[in-house]
Order: sequence, then structure tokens, then C-alpha cells
Amino acid sequence: MKDCPCGSNFPFTDCCGPLIRGTGFPDTAEDLMRSRYTAFTQKNWEYLVITSHPEEKKEMAKLGPALVDDEVVWKKLEIVGTRAGGQDDSEGQVDFVAQYIKDDSEQTMRESSRFYKINGRWVYSRKDSTLPPVPVSPQEKPKTFVRDEAKVGRNDPCPCGSGKKYKKCCG
Repeated sequence: MKDCPCGSNFPFTDCCGPLIRGTGFPDTAEDLMRSRYTAFTQKNWEYLVITSHPEEKKEMAKLGPALVDDEVVWKKLEIVGTRAGGQDDSEGQVDFVAQYIKDDSEQTMRESSRFYKINGRWVYSRKDSTLPPVPVSPQEKPKTFVRDEAKVGRNDPCPCGSGKKYKKCCG
């Protein structure tokens, strides 16, 4: 049997498969996080919409298949940490790192995802989750600024030649 894409080391049929098929439901926020990652690997946008917060479902449904990028190949999910989100909790947070390939470039996505239990079922909240700044690919790294001349300090003589301190003249 094939291991589940979520990285649990369990077969897909025993792990995220029943959740995505709707024959089972996630017990914890982490379970939902893992099943949503697996849905991304399968480009299953319907599951992503179904498991969204009720207040966000319309917006998610409008995005439709645009929720999944056909050019992305998901490689690995690593759960970095969880806060609450257990069977007896009503909300939780899962921090994760996902590795993927896009445009022949390996990339990493980090997110701190928020989950809520509504009517006994865990849902993902896009608006309450936080994404750090988008990583810059190696080809797009900003160039270091290099000055043509030495930096003029505020108490140095003004380079215009007035004889005044820079801060009292051109600064």
C-alpha cells in the first residue's frame, strides 16, 4: 500500500483517504491539516472548500480550482508544532512547513493555520491563518546596495563645501 502524502507513515487508505472521501472525520486540528495537505497533493479543491470555515466557504468556492496550482508538485509536509486542537478543544493552531516544486525550483511554504470545531467538526480558517512573507527564489534575490562614495555622517563636514556640518546644511 502507498504511504499517505501527509507524512504520517500510514497507508493513504487508513489515514487521509477516509477523511477526503467523507467516510470519516478528523479527530484533531492536525488531522484536518494533514488531510488538507493531502488534498492539495491530489488537487482536490472540493475537499478544501468543504473543510473551510462556514463564513469563508462562499469565497473559497468562488476560487474553485484556482485553489490548487497545477504547476505545483507537493513533496513533503512537516508539522512544526500544535497548540490546542485536540479532541476536546474547540479551536487549535497548527504550524507547518510544506516543501514543493514549482517552475523546476524547490520552494518552501510556512504557515500557522487556525482551526475551529463547529458542530463537532474541525474546519480551517483562512482569514485567521498567517503566512510569513513569500520566500524569494534564488534568481530573484535583491541586489546589495553599494555606495559610490563613503557614507556622510550627520556630524561630518558637508560634501557641498560650505564648511557646515552635514546635518545643518544639505542633510
